[in-house]
Amino acid sequence: MRIKVNGKKKTSEIKDAFNEAFPFLKIEFVDKPHRPGEGTSLNHILSGNIAVHTINPDVPDDHITINPEQTVASLEHHFSSHFGLPIQVFRKQHDIWIETTRTDRMSLQEQNELGRQNSTLPEHLEPGDRYLEDGQY
Repeated sequence: MRIKVNGKKKTSEIKDAFNEAFPFLKIEFVDKPHRPGEGTSLNHILSGNIAVHTINPDVPDDHITINPEQTVASLEHHFSSHFGLPIQVFRKQHDIWIETTRTDRMSLQEQNELGRQNSTLPEHLEPGDRYLEDGQY
């Protein structure tokens, strides 16, 4: 997939395009880059639907190509190094979003599949049954 990135683009447009391709992943724009395997404090996540130029006034007018085989670390690095837009990838886990810090070396496709598996109740459970994080019932 290719996403157009320029200063006028809204963060929600980029996030929505990414989430459409990877429904169990999401990206958040942050005000401070991080290294692979590091997390981002919640107070560094940029909230709202803002124009990309407010994060980086010198953002190039270009496209980003995102491949399912690409790692999370690679995607985060490309947004930061090429566009000057630090991001953090999150994966859906049941009904919450978790940072992919320990699994940054996994591909986007693997992460998305893990999110799908972890967000779907096993077939033998009924709504209201209790499912514990460690897989016990």
